Amino acid sequence: MIDGIIKYNLAYKKSAPLRENRFLGIEAVRKRLVALGFIGVYTNGVGYGNISQRARGDAFVITGTQTGHLKNLDANHYALIEEFNDKRFYLRSSGAIKPSSEALTHGTIYNLSSQINAVIHIHSKGIWNYMLQSGFLKTGIVEYGTVEMIDEVNRIYKDRNPLSNPKFVMSGHSEGVMFFGKDLEEVERTLLEVVGLFVERPSNPN
Repeated sequence: MIDGIIKYNLAYKKSAPLRENRFLGIEAVRKRLVALGFIGVYTNGVGYGNISQRARGDAFVITGTQTGHLKNLDANHYALIEEFNDKRFYLRSSGAIKPSSEALTHGTIYNLSSQINAVIHIHSKGIWNYMLQSGFLKTGIVEYGTVEMIDEVNRIYKDRNPLSNPKFVMSGHSEGVMFFGKDLEEVERTLLEVVGLFVERPSNPN
């Protein structure tokens, strides 16, 4: 399957663009991550990286599908997830654009705890390899956006408080890493802490 393709069962209703107050916080973080190269587009034109924030109850706002090539997003590039059910592999959304192909994985993370209010998914070959080799939580080798990925997220957090270790590497999704937390500021801080560990890691001996 090609990255960037929506795989879950989507009930999408095209509607007016979202109000600014629903996505401005996300956009501020996104601009910084684009500048760092953690959100962007590959040479084959496929975009990567996405961010979401809980809106109310189980609803959340997420960046739209295939927006990685855009440095700045506006109301036309954010989607509202109104309902989701990861057991039925189903998601209902509205807005001017369809949601990210990772939206149901974000939903699964929100289901882990009502205290989780933001999720960031980045791509970085260096950080991905570092986390795989350094004992961080990781999924099995399964494709992104699949039922198997949902099962893996639930598996790795089955017997632990998710907020005690709010990050994991997606073993079967090359370069993909997930971070989450109580708010966007906390999630971004966790991400940058891992970046710092990666940058400061001892060099491998020759």
